[in-house]
Amino acid sequence: MKIVFMGTPYFAIPVLDKISADGHDIVAVYTQPDRTSGRGRKITMSAVKEHAISKNFQVLQPGNFRDDLSQIPILDDFKADIAVVAAYGTLLPSEILDMFPYGCINLHPSLLPKYRGASPVSTAILEAEKITGITIIQLDSGMDSGPILAQKEAPIGEGALCNELTEKLFYIGADLIVETISKLAKGVIIPRLQDNENATYTKKLVRKDGLVDWKDGADVIWRKIRAHHPWPGSYTHFNGKKLKIIEARISENCKLPPGCVSIHADAVYIGTSDDSLIVSHLQSEGSKITSATDFARGHRDFENSILS
Repeated sequence: MKIVFMGTPYFAIPVLDKISADGHDIVAVYTQPDRTSGRGRKITMSAVKEHAISKNFQVLQPGNFRDDLSQIPILDDFKADIAVVAAYGTLLPSEILDMFPYGCINLHPSLLPKYRGASPVSTAILEAEKITGITIIQLDSGMDSGPILAQKEAPIGEGALCNELTEKLFYIGADLIVETISKLAKGVIIPRLQDNENATYTKKLVRKDGLVDWKDGADVIWRKIRAHHPWPGSYTHFNGKKLKIIEARISENCKLPPGCVSIHADAVYIGTSDDSLIVSHLQSEGSKITSATDFARGHRDFENSILS
């Protein structure tokens, strides 16, 4: 098939590569516009753009199809058979959804209709799910509400971080997407409507979601640390500055008041409402990630402090 691919972050790259390796013709790669980032406000391109350029694919970066309708005829000129969307980051107008003979298919990292929306992987971890998965849908005008073309379950490993689980799911999704394209071409897929009454929705994460409340239980905080890694990150405050909790695990053998720091046997413990967390890596504001014990050695007042 002649395929338009739409994606932006690094974990969408295996999907693009798998489609190309399966013999399809990638006529164009759409990705988000270059952004400024870092203290120097350096302009950076998306991971998909950088990879697509290295593969000599044609790259286009419209800001928003709804705001710039002149981009729609340009897309139509490719005369593609299908559009494959994997974490593109922009909703597509109906003119595009109806443009392709085989439609626009989307890879969503949850078992739809559960966890529609912007943060399905984080939410699955926050909700202590044991199983998640990948769903391939035909896009419609709603939020992840289109008919299901294929679906596959995947376990959530104990201690899995959001970025690790997301990458795993998109590798699974890469295999599933090429199977789906093949079945669409053969006309052997019967789309299955989603059960909208049982749909659940996730929200877009913002920076303040990462603030740790030490009055929560250890398991709740531990899940937040994993679910919010790397964005928005999990943070507390020490001496008036932001302190990120990078890695931690639960300890049932040490009871401390919420937010209280204790150090023994070369381990850093922080109290919660029930058990404690053993924190292995921290990152203070404006500094690099370091081991929690090294941080404590460099901050003698860290032990016995109460984190806010």
